[in-house]
Amino acid sequence: MSGGRFNYMDGTLKSEIFGWTDRPSNVFEDKEISALVWDVLDLIHQFDWYSCSDSSEETYLKAKAKFKQKWFGNPDERIKRIIDETVNECRSELYKTFGVFEKEKETEGG
Repeated sequence: MSGGRFNYMDGTLKSEIFGWTDRPSNVFEDKEISALVWDVLDLIHQFDWYSCSDSSEETYLKAKAKFKQKWFGNPDERIKRIIDETVNECRSELYKTFGVFEKEKETEGG
């Protein structure tokens, strides 16, 4: 590996902004903006690797297409996903706080 075109600053920015984690947190007090920043840094990382020949153009193009689909494809679905994730996180936190545990879903016919 080289140093990357941007010297892998995306990783430095990600850890400065989000801390040492493998998923975005709500650091900007707006889940959509926080997720967008995380995904932009991921895309910069993919471009960094591609531009210095650490990965293929095909890999970068796939990452870019996935990013564009997520952020420019269907805003209603993106907003719905953010709402659903937020509700699920809140439910899990409250269950944990009050010692309530979800029942495993029973499979039909079993």
